[in-house]
Amino acid sequence: MSRVKNTSKNFIFSVISTLLSSVLGFVSRTVFIRVIGITYLGANSLFTNIISMLSLTELGIGSAISFNLYKPLANNDIQAIKSLMSLYKRAYRYIAAIISVLGLSLVPFLNYLIKDSGNMEHTTFIYLVFLYNTVISYLFSYKITLLSADQKSYLMTNVNMIISVGTVGIQLLVLVIFKNYFVYLIVGAVIGTVQWFFINQYIYSRYPYLKDKDAQPLNADEKRTISTNVKAMMFHKLGELCINQTDNIIISSFISIVAVGLYNNYYMIINIINKFALSFFNAATASLGNLIATESYERRYEVFKKYNFLGFWIFGWTGICLYVLLNPFIEIWLGSKFLIDSLTLSLVMINYYLVGMRVTIGNVKMAAGLYKQDQWAPLVQAIINLVVSIIGAIYLGLPGVFLGTVVSSISIPCWYRPIIVYKYAFHKSAKEYFMTYFKYICIVAFNLLVVIGINYFALAQINLSIYLSFLLQCIVCAIVPNVIIIFLFHNTEEFRYLMKLANKFIRRY
Repeated sequence: MSRVKNTSKNFIFSVISTLLSSVLGFVSRTVFIRVIGITYLGANSLFTNIISMLSLTELGIGSAISFNLYKPLANNDIQAIKSLMSLYKRAYRYIAAIISVLGLSLVPFLNYLIKDSGNMEHTTFIYLVFLYNTVISYLFSYKITLLSADQKSYLMTNVNMIISVGTVGIQLLVLVIFKNYFVYLIVGAVIGTVQWFFINQYIYSRYPYLKDKDAQPLNADEKRTISTNVKAMMFHKLGELCINQTDNIIISSFISIVAVGLYNNYYMIINIINKFALSFFNAATASLGNLIATESYERRYEVFKKYNFLGFWIFGWTGICLYVLLNPFIEIWLGSKFLIDSLTLSLVMINYYLVGMRVTIGNVKMAAGLYKQDQWAPLVQAIINLVVSIIGAIYLGLPGVFLGTVVSSISIPCWYRPIIVYKYAFHKSAKEYFMTYFKYICIVAFNLLVVIGINYFALAQINLSIYLSFLLQCIVCAIVPNVIIIFLFHNTEEFRYLMKLANKFIRRY
């Protein structure tokens, strides 16, 4: 099956799954807030981040082994696949044990991480359920990497989609009937355990040779390569976790647990849009690995330019939509008391765009196995993020937390990562990338000003209901940015290529 066809299938099922999970997540969040309250929602988000920090012990083993699977899968080298998966299995069992020990050691310190918890009870029990869900996932989840590396992640998407619908449905029913957060958690943990056993059997049915006990140990060179990549990925994982998983912890510790809940209403919506935006890019990751393993430097670069243009279009457009529509949507959905200030929203959306524009370059970097070359960069970024965010939280409140995220994002990855990828994956200077990047930023900023101008000078002057005003703003956001981008780029090779792919996709599906 071709790379484009595999990418298309992965994309289709990813979009369907994201759409379904988004609707379910939105309904679930609404019922949760109405029945349980914003405090437990904040705790839910906080403990998710703490557990993610514990997952640092994974050290990037999954990414490193996934990279090493691309070539054996392309060559149908079953013995090599079995050897890699055997190593993966042993490593994840050790990781599950380490996370268990580290997680339990944090129990005495939980109260120090929660400020203004109000009447929230049984925090230790809540935390232990989250810890259990994470530990059991490491005993089974390593097998999913094989499907992903084999460009068949859509198969797992189908299974997860069916299970997710059942899980959310049952949890909502339990929440409405019992109005008890603890019963809600226990039901989720039980279903999750059953889910992992089912997934385990499903993957064995797809790859029966995984049951074989005759996997040969990897040779010294292969072990050395994986070890080098894992060591480099350790720094990347540490940096990413300190950047992406500490905001809720800082907000909870320096501001309040309620502020965590308020921000996470925004985060849920941003994450839904981000999942849609990432659907294509994640679907294409394994195909990129195959491309890099089999094609020339020039061919890689030609594909990347089109890939990067798509990233600019999707993240630029969705960033504009989110910035303009988030506050009106939250006000309609939950009420004005659930809004955050405009400065915080601006910083959050700036970071959304900066991170989004790094997706394409980051996926190429990962597919090419370029872990060691910039292993120090995420640590420097993490230190900048933590220092600025903590100082910002103390002196500026909620906006200060996200100021640290933006400053750290601009400081290192926006410029150093492209240099690494262009040098090692394309054998080119990154000068053209930075010129294009600056051009894209200017176009996004212009688009945003046009949309804001239309909304202010046209819609704001008309006495409309909040619902009709929101609908008209949605129409402006959907049409104006895309018309401007099409006008500016319709004669470029990147645009024509994407339109050609879109036409093929529409005719096929």
